[in-house]
Amino acid sequence: MATPRPVSVTSAEKTDDVEWQEVPVSVRAAVDRALSRQQRDALGEVELILDAALRVAERVSPAEPKVADIVAEAGTSNQTFYRYFAGKPDLMLAVVERGLVRVAGYLDHQMSKHTDPVEQVVAWVDGLLTQLVRPDAARQGSAVMQQLATTGRMREPAGLALLDRLGALLVAPVTALGRPEPARDAQVLQETLMGVLQRHVVNGTAPDEPERAHLVAFCVRAVDATRGAR
Repeated sequence: MATPRPVSVTSAEKTDDVEWQEVPVSVRAAVDRALSRQQRDALGEVELILDAALRVAERVSPAEPKVADIVAEAGTSNQTFYRYFAGKPDLMLAVVERGLVRVAGYLDHQMSKHTDPVEQVVAWVDGLLTQLVRPDAARQGSAVMQQLATTGRMREPAGLALLDRLGALLVAPVTALGRPEPARDAQVLQETLMGVLQRHVVNGTAPDEPERAHLVAFCVRAVDATRGAR
């Protein structure tokens, strides 16, 4: 019986079989550097498109922005645009998500300046309303929200989850105030304030000082038992 000849395995085949964890550290580092550069480049391209979408949406509002105009504003190409976004609805949702993440960071920073939970609630309400009195934020927010309203994307689970990021910041101070269902309370306050924001954004208005003071007092009374009966 003939002795079987050993099967030749190429270098490429060996590499395919090697687990990532077994790859030498220097090789992994080289791959990570290349991927990091690609990620930075991709993020830069996406940020250009998002910024362009904001400017175009504001400029043509209440008309619907066109992908061609956004691409031209960003100085990019259709190929690049569709590499990152399936279409305009996905783009506008990404614009809103980025905006909400920035607002959430701003609110968290404002709340962190206080240790009293009531003051933290006040900072949250006042910080959210401040977004309406900043002319640039109000104009851009109005343009984007009008586009999303026509598609209904913010009423879908993904859109609602974005808004929940803002209300989640209230759970800790509302819990500290002894409320039995802080998550529900936080959601009610979030939906109340977002309703006010949407009304002003659509109408191109901003709350005056009496309205802001009333909203702050209303939200505090809703979660602070010591003031609830007043």
